[in-house]
Amino acid sequence: MKDNPITIGIDDSTFDLKSDFKTTQLIGVICQGIRMVNVTRTEIDIDGNNATEKIIELVRQNEKHVQYVFTHTITFGGFNIANLEHIYNEVNRPIIAFNDKKVDLDSVANALIKKFPKGYKEKIKCILDAGNLYQSRIQTAGGISKVYFHLKGIEISEANSLIKNSSIDSKLPECLRLAHLIGKLF
Repeated sequence: MKDNPITIGIDDSTFDLKSDFKTTQLIGVICQGIRMVNVTRTEIDIDGNNATEKIIELVRQNEKHVQYVFTHTITFGGFNIANLEHIYNEVNRPIIAFNDKKVDLDSVANALIKKFPKGYKEKIKCILDAGNLYQSRIQTAGGISKVYFHLKGIEISEANSLIKNSSIDSKLPECLRLAHLIGKLF
C-alpha cells in the first residue's frame, strides 16, 4: 500500500422520510492520503434500489485515480441498500463499508419485512452478502474508539492499516468524514 492511497468516501445527504422529495444526494469525496482532492455527487432514490449503480457511477467517474472505496454503511437514503459484491466486481477496487456500531440483523430484517412486504428478500440478501462485520479500535482525539466494517477485495490486516493511515482524529477515514459533513449541507 502506498503512503498516500487515493480513496473515495461515499455517504448520503440528510433527508426527511416525511417530505415530498423522493431522492437525496449521494456524496463522494476523493482524498489522497488525508488531503481532499475532489468532490462528486449524484442522486439516489429514498428507500429505492439504485444505490449500487450510483456508487459504481461515482467510482467510475474517478476510476483512473481511486484505489479504495469507503462507504458509510451499506444503506443509503433510508433502505436503499448497496450490494458490495456487485460494486466490487464492477469497479475492481477494494471496498470497506463502515458502521458506527454493531448491526442488529433481526431488527433490520423485521423493519425491512414491515416496510417492503414484497421486496424485502433482495434487500436482506444484500445485507447478508456484505459478509462478516469486523471490528477495529482506532485512536481518535477522544481516545480509543471502536469501528465496525464489511470488506470486499481486501484482507483485514491491510484494511486496519489503511483505516489508521487515512484517519486524522476520527474513527472514520477522512474522505468518509468529509462526505458525511458535506452531506449535512443538502
